[in-house]
Amino acid sequence: YHQAAIRAALPRRPALALDPRTGELVVVIGSTAGQPREMLRARIEAIAGVPTRLRILDQVDVNLAATAPGPVQAAAPATAAPQAVGGARLEGTNPADGKRYLCTAGFAVTDGARYGIATAAHCVDDLSYVAADRRATPLAFVGQWGWGYQDVQINAAPTPLPGLVFADTAKTMVRPVLGQRARESTRAGEFVCHRGERTGYSCATVELTDFAPAGDLCGGACLPTWVAVAGPTCQGGDSGAPVFVGTVALGIVKGATYRDGGCAFYFYMSTDYL
Repeated sequence: YHQAAIRAALPRRPALALDPRTGELVVVIGSTAGQPREMLRARIEAIAGVPTRLRILDQVDVNLAATAPGPVQAAAPATAAPQAVGGARLEGTNPADGKRYLCTAGFAVTDGARYGIATAAHCVDDLSYVAADRRATPLAFVGQWGWGYQDVQINAAPTPLPGLVFADTAKTMVRPVLGQRARESTRAGEFVCHRGERTGYSCATVELTDFAPAGDLCGGACLPTWVAVAGPTCQGGDSGAPVFVGTVALGIVKGATYRDGGCAFYFYMSTDYL
């Protein structure tokens, strides 16, 4: 309710969240710009009317797409079944700058007639699944939805896709996706895993379940609908990566908060908004 007023009252645009374990409003800011910490905290409490905890990080909130090194091989035949399961490598060229960008496949999806892969909307539109031998299978662009509470894109596959996610760094193990969990059923302190193309497979604990990233990463201010998970395992190229527990899908990685050059935490869009 008070996001705009809080952003206007601080020297840098903050990230905001509710800590469900304490009931506090958590305000994450990169710098106080020389202003006393307690003065800033009191100013925010006066605006929001709730207990506030100010967290100072030398932070930069970013989406996790990255430039991709090296060329790909000739496209595979359209009849070949791509193994574009969750956690697979996706690449595409941005026509604006001519560079190739790297993202990660999220979950296989279907509308009953077509099959595709869900990834992050800030990835390039025209993506290909890239196998270990650098052979590429084009995945036709269907649509993208990226605003306050969403960052999701669908690219269609030429053949049906299995409902699987990679569950190790080396891509030798897969798990079936047998269900999904709503954001309101996700708890702080819960152990969750993700498989990003740049960082591989890793697990960490949920920090915040009502998180609004800093800056204007959502076509403007982000809504407090994102889930933040403790670092340090996240890097550029993990955008779109599947977040899951066992065989249950939780969400798709959007971005991360960095401090001192390392990943403080990453945040994902819940499957609620898929």
